[in-house]
Amino acid sequence: MPRGILIPVDNSKPLEVCEFADLEEAIGGSIERFAINRPDASLIQSESAMYLELPTNRRATVILWMHATSHRGRSATAGDVVLLGRQTEEMRFEDVPEWYVKILLEAEHFKVHKQRLDDMLWREHSHIFDDWIQAYATILLEAQKDALTHNVRVVPA
Repeated sequence: MPRGILIPVDNSKPLEVCEFADLEEAIGGSIERFAINRPDASLIQSESAMYLELPTNRRATVILWMHATSHRGRSATAGDVVLLGRQTEEMRFEDVPEWYVKILLEAEHFKVHKQRLDDMLWREHSHIFDDWIQAYATILLEAQKDALTHNVRVVPA
């Protein structure tokens, strides 16, 4: 039974760590997996989310865009989403990496960094954020505006 983070589509509901015995029951149908990295993990939504016109899950989409560059600005999550660990060769999910628990549920302040293609050095933004969503959104917007940005990250302050 993998341990993960439930990300409700309703922004007024908090994220919570849960044990997931039945993922299909948790998200309401067959699952669709988005692989994310830094660290490796999986975002799970209902495979029928788009067909059912479920509302966009803004918090899970921001996580997807931050940790899966190929989906940035192209894909969105919908409905309730579960964040788990990576998927094994046996098609089982591992527990969500502790890093995600710390950044999404435990940290109180955040810094953002970006890495530029011209020298590959990490640069730290001077502002300290009190909300992980604002930190993620800020550095994603900055990356979108700067074509020389290679990579971005959010870390606890």
